[in-house]
Order: sequence, then C-alpha cells, then structure tokens
Amino acid sequence: MFNIGGGELLVIFLVVLIFIGPTKLPEVARTLGKIASSIKKMNTNFQDEMKRSFDEPIETLARERGHALLDNQNEQSLGQSLNDAEENDEAE
Repeated sequence: MFNIGGGELLVIFLVVLIFIGPTKLPEVARTLGKIASSIKKMNTNFQDEMKRSFDEPIETLARERGHALLDNQNEQSLGQSLNDAEENDEAE
C-alpha cells in the first residue's frame, strides 16, 4: 500500500522507540491499532452506505420495470388466449 520496505520499517520503529521509549511503546501500539481498526470500520460502513444509496434506486427501477414487463406479458398471453378461444369457436 505504501511501498515501505523492511529496512524502512526498522528505521521507523527505531525512531518511534527513541521518542516514545520502551515502556510506553506497547500502549502506543495498542492505541494506534484501535485507531486503525476504527478507521477501517468507518471506511467499510461508508462504502456500504454509498453502495446501498446507489443500488437502491436501481433495484427499485428494475423492480418497477420488471412488474411492467410481467404485466405486458400477462396482457399479451391473455390476448393470445382470447384469440385462441375465438379461433376454436369459429372452427367448431
């Protein structure tokens, strides 16, 4: 993601260790982990909400068009059935 190599991570760790100290390092690491987890969760929630907000109108439109298509098919099949019935009556 950030294209950071092993040597660069070691330098960052040593700088953090010097400034924070070995006693507070675990506490700071836990805090940073919680912050990263919280940011990841917020990002996931945001993406889900955006996806829902875009997909919902599309799904509604698709359902409406689907019902309209079904209604048209039902009307056509009803019309075909009536035509078939009339042809059968004329044939008899």
